[in-house]
Amino acid sequence: MKLKLNSKLVISYVLLAALLSLAMLLVSKYFLESQFQVYVSHKQDMKNEEILEMVSRIFTAGDGIKYDARLSFLSSFGDSLSEQGVVLMIYDTIGNLLYCSSLDKEKSCAHVGGSANMPEDEACSDLGGAYARKRYEIVRDGSPLGYVLLGYHKPIHYDEGDTVFVEGFKRAFLVTTVVFFFASVAFGLFMAVRIAGPIRRVTERTKRISDGEYAERVNITTGTAEIDELSSSVDHLAESLQTQFMLKKRMAHAYSHEFRTPLTTLQTNIEAIIDGLWPPTNERMESLLAEIFRLSRMVSEIEKLVEIQVKESSGLSVAPVDISEMTDRILLSFDSLTKQKGINLSHEKSRCRALADEDKFSQVIFNLVSNAVKYTDRDGDISVNTFERDGRAVFSIKDGGIGIAQKDLPYIFEYLYRTDESRARDSGGNGIGLSVVKAIVDAHSGTINVESAPERGSVFTVTLPASRS
Repeated sequence: MKLKLNSKLVISYVLLAALLSLAMLLVSKYFLESQFQVYVSHKQDMKNEEILEMVSRIFTAGDGIKYDARLSFLSSFGDSLSEQGVVLMIYDTIGNLLYCSSLDKEKSCAHVGGSANMPEDEACSDLGGAYARKRYEIVRDGSPLGYVLLGYHKPIHYDEGDTVFVEGFKRAFLVTTVVFFFASVAFGLFMAVRIAGPIRRVTERTKRISDGEYAERVNITTGTAEIDELSSSVDHLAESLQTQFMLKKRMAHAYSHEFRTPLTTLQTNIEAIIDGLWPPTNERMESLLAEIFRLSRMVSEIEKLVEIQVKESSGLSVAPVDISEMTDRILLSFDSLTKQKGINLSHEKSRCRALADEDKFSQVIFNLVSNAVKYTDRDGDISVNTFERDGRAVFSIKDGGIGIAQKDLPYIFEYLYRTDESRARDSGGNGIGLSVVKAIVDAHSGTINVESAPERGSVFTVTLPASRS
C-alpha cells in the first residue's frame, strides 16, 4: 500500500520520538541504578564519618575503652543506626568484640563475634542481601584505643529525602517523555503540512497543465530550496508550454494565411479565365505561375526545416571548412543587390576554420546575409566578421536595418514567426528562414545569438567548434 508523504513524515517523527523516549528511559535507568547509587554511597561514607566521630568522642573521654559505663548510650545510638540499616560494632585493640548493635537487639548474628578478620565485602546472609563493612580506627593522642566496624546492607537503603527525590524524578521524567512524544507528533504533523502541502499544490498544478491549463502559476515560496526549485520549474514549464501553444496557434494562423493568399489568387484568376471574364494572356499566366512558384518555395522550405530538425549532427557531412572563404563566395552573390540599394557591405576576416557541413552551413550564411540586405534601408551599412575565439569559429553580421523589438527576440527563431507582418510581407519574408538557420546551427552543436533594438539594426553571432587542420 502506498502512503502519502505527510503520512510517512508523521510516522517517521513518531518512530523517532519513540526511539528517543526509549533512549531517555535507558539513560534514566542507568542514572538511578548506577550514578545515584554512587551519590548515596558517598552520602553513606559521610554518615560513617559522623558515626565514627560520635563513637570516638565517647571512648576518648576517659582512660581506655570502658564498655559498661557507656552501654546505655551506645544501645540508644545503635538502635537509631539499626533503623537506618547500619550495624555498629566496636572492638578493642586485640580484636575482642565490645559492642554490636545487632547482638544488642538479639538478632541472629552470632558469627559477628570474633570475626574481626573477615573480609569487608563478605555477605552476612541472616541480615539479607550483601553486607559491606568498613573499618575505622579509634585513636587518642596518637595511640590506638580500638576500632569500629560499620556494616550496612547492599543495595544501600534510601532515606526519606532520597525516596522523595527518586519518585519526583520518575514523575518528572514520565511527564517529560509524554510531553516530548506528543510534541514530536504535533511537530511531525506541522512539518508534514509544511512540506507535503506545497508538493500537493505543485502536483495539482501539473495535472491541470496536462489538461491544457497553462495560465495559472504555482508561485509559492517555502524556504526549502528543493521545493522552491520544483515550484519554479513547474511554473517555467507552464510558461514554456503556454508560449509553445500560442506559437502553435500563431503558426496555424500563419500557415493558413500564407497559403490562402496565393491559392485565392490562383482560384479567382483561373475561375475568371474559365468563365471567359479574363483572357489567358501570357502576362496573366506568368503571374499565376509566380504564385505557384511561391507556394512551391514555401513547401520546400518547410520540408527543409523538418528535415534539418529531425537529422542528428552525426548525419551531417562534417569536415574542416574555411568559413572566411565561404563567406566571401556568398557575399559575391549579393553584389548586384547591394549595389542596387546602395548598401555598403564589408567583410573583416581572419583565420576562421570550423568543423561543419559546407552545404548546410552555407545556407546559414546565405539566409543571414539575405535578411540583412532585405531589412537594411538604402545607403545603409552591413558589416561581416569571421574569426576564431576561445576554440570557436565565429561568424558575425551587423546590419543597419529596422531592428527587432525586445518582446520579439525570444521567438524570432520559431518557424513562421514574423516580427512585423506588414514589413515582412513587403520584404517577402515568410518567417521560415531564421528557423532553418537555428536548426542547422543546433545540428552542428553551435550557438546563435542576436542583439537588436528597433530602428538600430541587429547583430547575429554564430559560433561553431573550430578546426585546427
